[in-house]
Amino acid sequence: MAITLSLPPGTGHPVSQHSIKSGRFCWLALAFFFLSLSAAAQTTAAQRRVDFEQLAGSVAKAYAPYQWKMDAFQYDALQIQPWLARVAAAKDDLEYYEICMEYIASLRDLHSGYFLQSDFAAELPFLVDFYDDVALIESINRTWLPASQYPFQIGDELVSVDGETAEAWTSRVAKLQSFANPRATRRWALDQITFRVQQVIPRAHEVGVRATVVVRRAATGALETYTMPWLKSGTPLTQIGSVPTPMSALSGPARLSLSERRAPAFKRLRNFGAVPPVFTLPSNFIVRLGRGAFDPIYTGTYEAAGYTIGFLRIPEFPSGASGRASMLRAIDSEIAYFRANTNGLIVDVMRNPGGDVCLTNEILTRLIYYPFRTVGDEFRPTLSMVNSARADYEAALESGADAATRAYLKVFFNDLDTAYKEYRGITGPLPICGFSLDLQPAPGAYDKSMIVLIDEFSTSSADVFPSVLQDVGRALMFGKQTAGGGGLSYNPDSGFYTEGNVALSISLGTRGKLVTAPGLPPTDFIENVGALPDFEVDYMTRDNLMNGGRTFVDAFTTAMIDQIRRQTP
Repeated sequence: MAITLSLPPGTGHPVSQHSIKSGRFCWLALAFFFLSLSAAAQTTAAQRRVDFEQLAGSVAKAYAPYQWKMDAFQYDALQIQPWLARVAAAKDDLEYYEICMEYIASLRDLHSGYFLQSDFAAELPFLVDFYDDVALIESINRTWLPASQYPFQIGDELVSVDGETAEAWTSRVAKLQSFANPRATRRWALDQITFRVQQVIPRAHEVGVRATVVVRRAATGALETYTMPWLKSGTPLTQIGSVPTPMSALSGPARLSLSERRAPAFKRLRNFGAVPPVFTLPSNFIVRLGRGAFDPIYTGTYEAAGYTIGFLRIPEFPSGASGRASMLRAIDSEIAYFRANTNGLIVDVMRNPGGDVCLTNEILTRLIYYPFRTVGDEFRPTLSMVNSARADYEAALESGADAATRAYLKVFFNDLDTAYKEYRGITGPLPICGFSLDLQPAPGAYDKSMIVLIDEFSTSSADVFPSVLQDVGRALMFGKQTAGGGGLSYNPDSGFYTEGNVALSISLGTRGKLVTAPGLPPTDFIENVGALPDFEVDYMTRDNLMNGGRTFVDAFTTAMIDQIRRQTP
């Protein structure tokens, strides 16, 4: 079966046959002109080498988890001879960019990546993800793909796009960016088969006007072939100017994000950062918050086995004063209600991209009813960090700050300054928010049974949040191992000539106890480990896709009931 979709009216520009024939010579002349210009505009091998060595120098200078990657994966990112050989052999700028992406992706670090300065994207109007390790269609835009012309359904298998199988595409593209967790990286790569963003895929623009899509129907097993337009936006980046002025190539001063742990963008994952959960809650679920356009969380209750179970979804940890204030107001109101009216609480941080570290700690104090230790950060400091810490300490002295504040800022400065002067020095665990890693519960903190829903896209602060709850014995984890993104991101310059962008982890999130994850040595780092499930249950099954997650919901409800019974006198 083969079906072709034409562009909807108004999306194209009709051209007469006469204008095509009369303009053929002009178009050919222009084509040869731009082809020669393109060839001349590529950066030279020497320029690429200089820029790649600068990229590797950024890793040597500022990348905090360097030694951890040696210990965990026996990978030395500073052994760059094989990479330089590939750079020397690169045929064009796009291949050079791919090498840079693979180099940073080899760190297996959620907060580290190499990106292009391009706004080009090409997408197909349906979503696909791995369910039971098979590439299944999970959402279809019926405005673009009406069922009368495109009868394939949610749950059918995506076999290939433009002749490349889903598996072959995933294996190839997964080398370009890393989500720290191999399963998350694999799912990200598959998503890009229908959502090609040039910032993370240098050859995203190398698609035709239409895509040829092969689908295996679940009902019959038959293979069906469809054609549909690539929906494109932005301007492709094909080469860099051959003689750029170095000053114009600077991406600006290095930027530190010392209160943000957030996953990179470029992911169309269903409900990633969305207020509603990805699954359908029981029919007797009563929604409290989440239907309003400005509700920051999704909450409610339902009855099961004679118990009242509360549900709290935290979709992200927003930064900015208004976002934090709105979130905390809603959390405080709902926690007070749950404490008075429920027997247990389910907290959902699945598909949470992370965010503000300070807000994460604030919410933890509402859910842990006894003193506890939060995650600290071990920094590989830069000179700008040392200077900033010195300025803070001197300002405290000049302004007459209290003795405790002065003492804390002095210790913070001394730790950074000492580490900076050592060979690849690393500080001890330091708090990002406040003066201490030891936190006290907020008045009226929730004090009943609790289970936290996690998956491989619980990222950054959503790695930290369940890890703290688990480490201090407050809640059980249900789902899959979180992403393992444990640092704070730093954005140094990356190449005068090729003008790429790089993000590197400048810190290592450090928990209060050692944890052992499969395939890794015991560690107190969040990096590559995250939170491990006490109940390992996979949402990503075809069964859950087709029934709205009912199987998954029944399983965590049963776990919640068992937890209430164990902890209720």
